[in-house]
Amino acid sequence: MLALLAFGELTAFEEMATNATSAAHLDDKIVLARLASQSFANFEQLSQHIRRLGQDVVELCEHFEPTFTVLAERTRPRDWHESLMKGFVFDGIMNDFYRTAVDGLDEPGYSLAITILDDTRAADHVRNRLTEDVAADTQLASRLALWGRKLVAETLGRARHLLTDPVLGIDETVVVEAIPAVTANHSRRMSALGLVA
Repeated sequence: MLALLAFGELTAFEEMATNATSAAHLDDKIVLARLASQSFANFEQLSQHIRRLGQDVVELCEHFEPTFTVLAERTRPRDWHESLMKGFVFDGIMNDFYRTAVDGLDEPGYSLAITILDDTRAADHVRNRLTEDVAADTQLASRLALWGRKLVAETLGRARHLLTDPVLGIDETVVVEAIPAVTANHSRRMSALGLVA
């Protein structure tokens, strides 16, 4: 489970670093670069803990990589705003599922996972940035609302596939029962952007 969370942080690092590179404004570049750096620091913390448990983090992450690759191929953003939205939707949904899945972890792994999941700096920044632009551009708002619907459908499917992987040992019933709450949380996040889920 910690390796899955680590791979998620590595993916978040890559996405935010890409968004920083392609940002039109210097302030966006700086903030997104800092957030990318934090995601990589989270990956390093998780990696160190996994190594202390006698496991190979690269080998464990490689097990989950194909599912992330499929999602990436099916949800290619067309521009910077769609890329920001992708991270916002994907990370929000996955983090909700992760919270359910980490309940069975031993300490100190559990506290490490929760500390990372409780850090909302990236989500807060992207929400504020998207809200500002959506409010100023009705065409962007309509496009991102449609894009968000595609993203949630794809992400829910991939999340269920990931979390019911036998290697994690998570009861599928737990994952299925979490879906309504995860979906409701996603709707609230979209409403905070001024968009309908």
